[in-house]
Amino acid sequence: MANEESISELIDLCIPATTETPEIKCEKATGRITLVGNLIPSDPQSFFSPLLRWIKYYIESASPSKLNVELYLTFVNGSSERHLIKLFKTLEEYQQQKGLSINIICHYESEDPDMREWGKELSLAIHLPVELAEIN
Repeated sequence: MANEESISELIDLCIPATTETPEIKCEKATGRITLVGNLIPSDPQSFFSPLLRWIKYYIESASPSKLNVELYLTFVNGSSERHLIKLFKTLEEYQQQKGLSINIICHYESEDPDMREWGKELSLAIHLPVELAEIN
């Protein structure tokens, strides 16, 4: 059972976008995480750190039944991709340990075949459901 005091301490996470990093929004009420923009930070480990902390605290304090991750990424460099896959591997562990339902949606623009292919490759690299959603 979730500790009400811990849940009330948890706040939504909102990190504004820069030219190198996506906007991150994590909503405790819905279990929805969105990343929107370029994913090319100079220090991916530092960039992903607050997101990983929020996810860990959310899962441990709120005991959610599901988590939805929506990606609206326009570009992802190799180093950031490795960190993103590590994040999804962590979510795989939570799925196995806690029975958490995790859904990932990769949104891509119709005229961006590279991001569509990236989404397909992501679905092969992880053991979580990845839905590809064309926008435009």
